[in-house]
Amino acid sequence: MYSQDSIDLLANSGLQFQKHEEEGIDTLHFAELLMTSGVVLCDNVKWLSFHSGYDFGYMVKLLTDSRLPEEEHEFFHILNLFFPSIYDVKYLMKSCKNLKGGLQEVADQLDLQRIGRQHQAGSDSLLTGMAFFRMKEVQTDPNRRLRPPSAHLINGNMRELQVCH
Repeated sequence: MYSQDSIDLLANSGLQFQKHEEEGIDTLHFAELLMTSGVVLCDNVKWLSFHSGYDFGYMVKLLTDSRLPEEEHEFFHILNLFFPSIYDVKYLMKSCKNLKGGLQEVADQLDLQRIGRQHQAGSDSLLTGMAFFRMKEVQTDPNRRLRPPSAHLINGNMRELQVCH
């Protein structure tokens, strides 16, 4: 199951599906490497993302090598085990009254310069990190604050934008 519009968008952005099929890593091998890497099941690792619900759903599916749970609370329990500390910039935007839109629109509103092509993992990841830290900077500077900071429920844990490290 997939969205043809999403496939077209990624293909137009330079993603080579056939090359990934032929030369890419097997998903079970990737899951094994991810499990042994030290970046999952670790409270000290902070995951920065942008509108990443489906991405984390896919990674949970890979890491458990099974179908996702049907019950939402079961999914969030498993998600919190593998990824105990997630900061989703799209979700955190709720604390900034003037920020809206997709990643590029948010970057434009925060006066951030993209490096690389849109919808490429490296470029999007870097821009997500830049947006997160700019939002943190704006929220912790009383002269530039967009709106008073507020706590957010993410992964069942309370997180506050201004205390992120």
